[in-house]
Amino acid sequence: MKRSQALDAVRGIAILLVLIWHYLPRRSVITPEWLLTSTSMFWSGVDLFFVLSGFLIGGILLQNANSKNYFSTFYIRRAVRILPLYVLILLVLIMVIYWAPAFIAQSSKAHLPLWSYLTFTQNFLYAAKQRFNDPWIDVTWSLAVEEQFYIFLSLLVWKLDKRKLSIVTITLILLAPVLRFFAPNNMVAYLFPFHRADSLMLGVLLALIWQWDKGKEFLYKYVRVFRWSFVFFLLGTAYLTYRRVWVGDVVGHFCLALFYCNFIVLALIQTDQKKRFDLFNNKILEWFGLRSYGIYLFHKPVQILIPLLIAQYLSDDLSIWIVIAIYTIVLFIVTEISYRFLEKPIMVWGHRFKYDSLESRREEVIQPRLV
Repeated sequence: MKRSQALDAVRGIAILLVLIWHYLPRRSVITPEWLLTSTSMFWSGVDLFFVLSGFLIGGILLQNANSKNYFSTFYIRRAVRILPLYVLILLVLIMVIYWAPAFIAQSSKAHLPLWSYLTFTQNFLYAAKQRFNDPWIDVTWSLAVEEQFYIFLSLLVWKLDKRKLSIVTITLILLAPVLRFFAPNNMVAYLFPFHRADSLMLGVLLALIWQWDKGKEFLYKYVRVFRWSFVFFLLGTAYLTYRRVWVGDVVGHFCLALFYCNFIVLALIQTDQKKRFDLFNNKILEWFGLRSYGIYLFHKPVQILIPLLIAQYLSDDLSIWIVIAIYTIVLFIVTEISYRFLEKPIMVWGHRFKYDSLESRREEVIQPRLV
């Protein structure tokens, strides 16, 4: 799929929600109570990532389902995008554990085994232990869920026609809250892939509708309904904030998924409508969106490491807000370097792997090559 500035802006909003959630001190002694309350649902930035990922990955798979190199191209491109930075973060963590353990908040015995990160199964181990063991890289649980989702969805799209795929998609969306209801604890409800299928598969359902001519026509025709429903969902999210809904909530994730799906619909529809202030054509949000993967992986290590270095080499009595400002600036610098000199060049190289077009495959069937 072609890159969309509007969806980059949506991704930028998602990473800002995550960043504010983790960087804002969650103590009323430091942060005003009204600010803590108003940002108490910002942990749901991951839910927005899930819906957006379902839409984008689902769209890519649907567009290329008939390619004969469907699996190889998809997995190579995903590996090129995900693995370089992910492996780099793991290597840095391993070096710190063995050579500078003082910079780790917990002892090395508390860390999950390396194989769980290499196999993208850390979400299951976190759920089994009912806690996040690795403060440096605990956010990678969401990458594990998405990798498991990629494998499952690629098989679904390859095996089923769009009608059957739609039925399975809707079934999984409705099944997810039921699974959360019967989950033994909130960690299982939050970290298991099928328990989060309402967020991921709502994005896939939107991709199915968006790539169906009548479906896209319906979205454009009733855009006013989506604008009003956005207000309704916004009020609903305010109510969830008032209730202090927490991760793994049975109904909360489902409502958030609907809200974020509605938000993405507005981003898709309003892309062509130029306005004086357009949230979806905001250059700052686009910057965050393009660098969101690096920000997501780097923000916890930077948050842990920089204050320790400041206390050791500069001063241990700086205001917490100054310290936050320093490691936020460091995060943006590290992320920009990573994006320009590592992520972007590798992504450009990865896009040399092309899906064969449907037309070329048809020609091959009609006129088979001579051996």
